Amino acid sequence: MADKSPLFTARIPVRWGDMDSRQHVNNAVYIRYMEEARILWFNSIGVARGAVGPLVLQNMHTYLKAVEHPATVRLDLYAGAIGRSSLVLEHRLTTEEDPKTLYGEGFCKLVWVNYESNQSIPVPEAMRELFLRHGGIAKRA
Repeated sequence: MADKSPLFTARIPVRWGDMDSRQHVNNAVYIRYMEEARILWFNSIGVARGAVGPLVLQNMHTYLKAVEHPATVRLDLYAGAIGRSSLVLEHRLTTEEDPKTLYGEGFCKLVWVNYESNQSIPVPEAMRELFLRHGGIAKRA
């Protein structure tokens, strides 16, 4: 991901309630951070809930270092592989306070669907072009 330009950067304040009994961010909260960053990005590019859109197929996050309160999480989103109806949104997690330390990384695989029929459909051409401009890789059909 280092040679790719980010699609989007989200800054999310860590709340006191995000921590667990060990005084660091609970592992499940990282998935919420990924979700919030993804939704902020979708909103910024005009992907709104309509008749068609993305659905989460898979989330993966590797925990490299614990984030502790107070902090502001920084999630950089990157274009990964893009297929006919799916795309992979990669992420890197640092903090504003310690931007050189990688706290975690991973991806979210999304599939574009018609919500009414619950059937996959092709990723919109504008999204495909955006991904390819930002270093995404087209999968072979």
